[in-house]
Amino acid sequence: MALLPVPRLCSRQMISLRVPGPGPRPWAYSRSVGLRPKRMCATSSGEPKENDSSSSSNPEISDSPSSSSGEDDPTDEAPKVGQLAAAAAKKLAGRTEAAKAAALEDVLVPEDDGKFPHRWKVVLLMALAFVLCNMDKVNMSVAVIPMAKDLGWSALDRGLVSSSFFWGYTLTQIPGGYISTKIGGARVLMAGVALWSFGTLIAPPAAKISLWALCATRVLVGLGEGVAPSAATTVLAKMMPRNERSRAVAMVWGGLDVGSVVGLLLSGPLIKAYGWPSVFYLFACLGLMWCVVWPMIKPEMAPSPKVAEQSAMVQTVEEPVEKKEAEKIHVPWAEFFKSVPVWAVTVAHFCFNWGYYVLLAWLPSYFELALGLNVQKSSFLTLIPYLAMTAMMPLVGPVADGLVEKGMPLTKVRKLAQGIAFIGPAMCMLACAFLTPAGQGPAGGVADAAAAANAPVAAIVTLLSVSFALGAWSRAGLYCNHQDLSPKYAGALLGITNTAGALPGVLGVTAAGYLLDQTNSWALALFLPTAVCQIFGAIFYTIFASSERQSWS
Repeated sequence: MALLPVPRLCSRQMISLRVPGPGPRPWAYSRSVGLRPKRMCATSSGEPKENDSSSSSNPEISDSPSSSSGEDDPTDEAPKVGQLAAAAAKKLAGRTEAAKAAALEDVLVPEDDGKFPHRWKVVLLMALAFVLCNMDKVNMSVAVIPMAKDLGWSALDRGLVSSSFFWGYTLTQIPGGYISTKIGGARVLMAGVALWSFGTLIAPPAAKISLWALCATRVLVGLGEGVAPSAATTVLAKMMPRNERSRAVAMVWGGLDVGSVVGLLLSGPLIKAYGWPSVFYLFACLGLMWCVVWPMIKPEMAPSPKVAEQSAMVQTVEEPVEKKEAEKIHVPWAEFFKSVPVWAVTVAHFCFNWGYYVLLAWLPSYFELALGLNVQKSSFLTLIPYLAMTAMMPLVGPVADGLVEKGMPLTKVRKLAQGIAFIGPAMCMLACAFLTPAGQGPAGGVADAAAAANAPVAAIVTLLSVSFALGAWSRAGLYCNHQDLSPKYAGALLGITNTAGALPGVLGVTAAGYLLDQTNSWALALFLPTAVCQIFGAIFYTIFASSERQSWS
């Protein structure tokens, strides 16, 4: 049975194009042919019937080659190409470009190239970059303990060193998103990894010069890591279909949690065996090695077949692809700031990161100063909450994607996931504030040491672990929301929201050190401000968030 020859509209991968509306859906896309009618055969009543040689799991996808041996069946009733193209254009006429893209995106299903598609190889290596990202972030939170003793730092000095990373991190969020949108995220990500690895490499000699020289190296690390989220989001938005998006985002951003675990796991023993400079030298070399491997997988070789084809098919209804590709990308910054859903993600990002970054920077010091533990035990106990978060990650993406596939509205899925990531941790923070012995700070003395010995360490670590595990649901909440609102501008959107998300690293981490010096209370410096932020973020996101494709997308 022959197939009608149809001009190729786009390349690679077989997918089905279901035009919204009743009636048969005869279009399929083949790697070898392009957009084409599905094979149809006549029944005894004369009505066309889909050939059963297609995949049983998805009858609208045909695995047959573009031509077949044997004679054409004279009873074939394949519709004419021109009529079907006109019907598709008519059914989509009147819809906005965003609505057309969303309609097609919901129904196109990719066929994987082999056992491990190229897009997932890129995702895996981006996840590894994010592992290194947080390794170079948490190494300071552990190394600051022996460094403070060697260099005579106060709690405020510790806060300055820890927060200096976020000075640079804040500056490159919006530029990183803009540049990634213009030239592609793959090159921007590589430049970022190279820069933060260099900053990590020169940290030990800088620390011996002065506190401010060390802060300058941490600014370099922040500048490099600041472009990574937007760069990765840009790559994912172009590669991943919506029904795989939660899993991809969870895997890449889950690399941050794995990086925290690995960094904390290695930092304590390395410092004990080789001194605090060792963690900087080792982690920097790993980052530079990643920069060598990244170009080898050719991350910009081609976008995801599914996303490329969706875009091409929408464009064929509106205007030629060549015309669209020739246009310069215009980023609608004014529209971003007028959008209530964008503000919802921005506020949520700020509130979520207040807890994440403040705890990331201060937990090892909390275990040492408040609970009287040494640097190795502090590093180990800080590791446990991040292990809990990492253990939760494999559930987050599949559960969220499963809810979407079962028909739950995407906005409801995002709000549910982010609500879990806010309310659960907030309750845990309040409990930790209650359980932490009063008066535990750097100014503590013998009485504090006795109180620390009786502190419920196991209960506190358990609460922190539950908090971090529930926080993992943000990977299916706010971190996916940028791509929902606009795949085209997802990198730029993340640059905006992550700028707000980086501010807690500057304000929160420094404020925690200041409050600790002033109040000598970990509850007032650490846990209560975090709980307040999380509760406010939950309320704001639940009221104003949306995952509907925006009109300016």
